[in-house]
Amino acid sequence: MFTGAVFVPANQLALLNIFISASTVRNILRRPYPPRSPEARISNEESSVISAAPPIPAWYPNHVWSIDTTTILTWGLMPVHVLMVIDHFSRKVVCVTPLEGPNAAWIIDALEKAIEIHGPPKHIISDQARVFVGDAFAELLVRWHIKPRFGAVGKHGSIAVTERVIKTLKEEWLHRVALIRGFDHLTQLCSEFETWYNTWRPHMSLEGIRPDDFYYNNRPEKPLHESKTIRSNIERRLFPQTRTTGYRLKSAP
Repeated sequence: MFTGAVFVPANQLALLNIFISASTVRNILRRPYPPRSPEARISNEESSVISAAPPIPAWYPNHVWSIDTTTILTWGLMPVHVLMVIDHFSRKVVCVTPLEGPNAAWIIDALEKAIEIHGPPKHIISDQARVFVGDAFAELLVRWHIKPRFGAVGKHGSIAVTERVIKTLKEEWLHRVALIRGFDHLTQLCSEFETWYNTWRPHMSLEGIRPDDFYYNNRPEKPLHESKTIRSNIERRLFPQTRTTGYRLKSAP
């Protein structure tokens, strides 16, 4: 039903106002798990090592953000740096934007625009790349009264929340585009990704709730017991460039 979902959690059914009886749920839970390949077992072992580090709790929107950069190829060969900033409480993407360059000035300018739109976080987590430990970035944090927190040097998983969203950007979104035609095209794709990720894509760690619902405290109510069919007020949006379709309920009774 939704891209990237292995199963449909209860809250995704709640978003569609669908009721499932207890006996149906019990039968689904009793189904045997499919056998896992050796590659999958190795991958799970690696992920458990990464997740073993204690997470930094976020108790409300804009409590903790994390920031990182990645590189995307335009025209199949020209690298462009992209800044990603995530709100940990809601998993909302507060900034995903291509940069004219990887230097501190462009990163600070993009981050400050996100702060002006959403408000400053209390803490911001980054790795210890040169740009995030430099004087210019430190001045920005002081100006907005933000406390810096750092992940391990060069360690994959030290800012795992942001890294997972970057992986989603590349594998579930940009991978569907045959060719990224320059900087402006990448900017448009990143803007559409932010809309899709925040307002259309159910998030597994939020039990199927979308990040914007969590961020703005607009969580769906439980479906009525008699709601056994899909209502006609389901909104559908097609993102043509990535051939992705999002669904959400317009209103609930």
